[in-house]
Amino acid sequence: MFSLTVSRPLSVAEVVAAFVALAPSGLRLVVQPPGADVPDDMGSLWAVLEPTEDPAWPLGLVVHVHECDLGPYPDLRLAEHLGERFGMDVLCGVDASLVEVDPHDPYYALALVGGSWYLASTAGTRLMGPYTVCDAGDLRNEPGDEPVKLLRPVVVHAL
Repeated sequence: MFSLTVSRPLSVAEVVAAFVALAPSGLRLVVQPPGADVPDDMGSLWAVLEPTEDPAWPLGLVVHVHECDLGPYPDLRLAEHLGERFGMDVLCGVDASLVEVDPHDPYYALALVGGSWYLASTAGTRLMGPYTVCDAGDLRNEPGDEPVKLLRPVVVHAL
């Protein structure tokens, strides 16, 4: 399973077309709009579109891979394909084998922005929305209203 967040809305048909261009032929593909029920047959690859609260990153794409091999780093390859095909920016998870990060910090992301890769932080962002923090026993509410922060450029050699 992996997920991506993209900088513009995509239709189910656009996501299907992107996967068809990248995936092995004959792959059983199921792509669903937001709020759809879990399908009886998830196919070899099941993707769900999920809207976010961040207008700069309005759509999440959660991908479940079953019974197929998409090769190494399918999320990064899909990110590059979506970026090129639709002229969009894409956020992905961080693989510590590609970029040195604190493995206990869940707020890092790889961001493909303008065709270049960056290490990014999603801490306190609109993607998270409002949340509560416990700091030394004290609870405080955080608005979660910051933009995604690009921390530094990175080179992704694995693709």
